[in-house]
Amino acid sequence: MSKSRFFSGQPIFNQLLSFVPATLIDKAARETNADSYYKQFKAFDHLVTMLFSSFHQCSSLRELVTGLLANEHRLNHLGLKKTPRRSTISDANRNRPVDFFSQLYHLLYQHHYPQHCPDSRTRNRLHDRLFIVDSTTISLFSTVMKGAGVKGLNGRKKGGVKAHVLMRAKDELPCFTVLTEAACSDRKFMQKLPLEPGSIIAMDRAYVNYTVMKDWTQNDITWISRVTKGMKIKVLERKKITSADKLIKRMEF
Repeated sequence: MSKSRFFSGQPIFNQLLSFVPATLIDKAARETNADSYYKQFKAFDHLVTMLFSSFHQCSSLRELVTGLLANEHRLNHLGLKKTPRRSTISDANRNRPVDFFSQLYHLLYQHHYPQHCPDSRTRNRLHDRLFIVDSTTISLFSTVMKGAGVKGLNGRKKGGVKAHVLMRAKDELPCFTVLTEAACSDRKFMQKLPLEPGSIIAMDRAYVNYTVMKDWTQNDITWISRVTKGMKIKVLERKKITSADKLIKRMEF
């Protein structure tokens, strides 16, 4: 068996956490009351524990706790005073507000952007205004994400979450994310998108919310979508693309 290099040299865990300032963790925990009613298992401990679970691809809380116990002597430098129990992690996953992790991500994005992002295309004004939105479903075992999934044909409930992601074209990096239950409709996410006048957003046919689309149009936000089955449209104008025989259609509902 090859020797694991996960903890060789300066631990990879430590290197990654060095990009997460403690001040931002404290700020996110304070703004979301993430540490209320928690005496020992603070938001920082929860963050480190879930990162460990992701890196080691743990499929259950039992596997997560076992992995932490096996590496307990190597995790002291991370600030974990002791390995949390399975019940403690389960309670935190159920009760700690998910807004803490969401807020922390956006704080990190604001902290590291734009000084650490490539700027080779910043002169292209279209890339500054162009946004792409999509979602992906993350399947998880019910022991890890209990109650977040939907029942299958066999009647069993499998845990799962859906990540709704907004990306600026020039960055190729999510600038806004929201996690919901896997069964949550994509159209509900459209109201939360922080788009400014002049923005251009490209999306799939799953994002169909006529009320939001109308508001975007009135606020000078250009949206691009695929036509869905049964959608009633009126073609206002057709323009040929010089590089292909396809047509661009400008429509209104």
